[in-house]
Amino acid sequence: MKASTQAQTPTPGKSAQDGATASTDRAYGTLGMAAGLGSFLGAGTILALSSTLALWREGLQMNAAQVGAVSAILTFAFAAGSFCGGFVAQRFGLVRMFNLNAFVCAIALAACAAAPNFIVLALGIGVAALAVGFDLPVSISVITHDVPDETLKGQLVSRTQVLWSAGILGPYVLALAVSPLGFLGARVVFGLLAVVALGTALWRVADQRISRLHRAAADRERAAFSAGVDDSPSTRSMGIVDVLRSVHERTGRSYALLFSVLALFYVMWNLMANTINQFQTYLLVSQHASQMQAVFIGIVAAVLCVAGGMAYGRVPKGVWRDRLFWVGAAAQVLAMAIMAVGGTMWSTALAVMLFQFFGNFAGEMNAKVWTQETFPVAVSAEAQSLILGIGRIPCAFASLVLPSLLVPGVIDVALWAFVVVAALSGVFGGLVVRLTTGRGRADTTARVGVSAA
Repeated sequence: MKASTQAQTPTPGKSAQDGATASTDRAYGTLGMAAGLGSFLGAGTILALSSTLALWREGLQMNAAQVGAVSAILTFAFAAGSFCGGFVAQRFGLVRMFNLNAFVCAIALAACAAAPNFIVLALGIGVAALAVGFDLPVSISVITHDVPDETLKGQLVSRTQVLWSAGILGPYVLALAVSPLGFLGARVVFGLLAVVALGTALWRVADQRISRLHRAAADRERAAFSAGVDDSPSTRSMGIVDVLRSVHERTGRSYALLFSVLALFYVMWNLMANTINQFQTYLLVSQHASQMQAVFIGIVAAVLCVAGGMAYGRVPKGVWRDRLFWVGAAAQVLAMAIMAVGGTMWSTALAVMLFQFFGNFAGEMNAKVWTQETFPVAVSAEAQSLILGIGRIPCAFASLVLPSLLVPGVIDVALWAFVVVAALSGVFGGLVVRLTTGRGRADTTARVGVSAA
């Protein structure tokens, strides 16, 4: 009995170690949330303008050309920021950009909230979109840079996509709540989003747990460099061009091939997702849904999107995540087919809900996780920027022509074209799954971080 009692008594050293581990896990969770709020702000900025654009048009007495210009400025600035964010961080410091982006976004969103005319609104939207575009690849790469555990790293990157989905849901609900205020409601939406951006910026800078993780990652880099870990051709810090010319050690595949297939997957998926997110209300109203019905369907679909993201985050890395990719890809093809065949409000609503839930298993979240798992940390921000930018720039041009295609006479052709796009998204994503499956060789690819200055 005495021996049993002694065996059950924890040693002080073990208790302290468990406490330190729990504290570190909480710190990683804090970092993941602070980084993920960048995704929330990205989606929130897009949806805030989308849900209040009619109010801005009336309140600032903008003409049709000015309305289109504001939307185009947001789309192109967001794409440009996504494309360039990794390169800017590579040269000015990943952590420095991580801390700065949200401050810039907060100032720009506040300018939008107080905008007295079209010029201030357009300038504010452009700067805000550029800042959140910068932040997407940077915040994801900060997770990769600061978190040494591969499983936890994938979970935290997945969490950023959940917060992106929440950024879609939030402005929908907020716009509905403030709709009785009219034009003032549009200012309230942007004002509250500016407060979130400022809170995010202060959190990233002031939280000592996050600062300690940055310092610990920098210490690991210096220790690896001092030990000569990055002397071999496969693990030394290289530029993105050098990496693309080399071979991924675990899979034996060319990085250029992996990058190309990843980019093609994201282009196809994002064309489909951009159409759903930007034009679902337009489609529903054109199919005789009321504005209230269309907004309610959008809210339900956004809730399903958040739920799907949370479900994906709980799936362990490996065979089950690969299997769920195929389920998600098939569901998205089915969703596009239902939309093309149905032609009614309810068929479109069903298609939107299917897409928003299953898009988490075969969509942007996969592209982000695959990029961070495939490319060395030294170039992961640049690789992420290139893929996000390549995927979003075609969407910016597509947004200019889609309204003229979603009209009677040609809408059926357009919707069936998106069935093909969904199928191609599944094909290219499936190729990524096959190409990133190792050939039985140990994963010896070391990850060397960018400057944390």
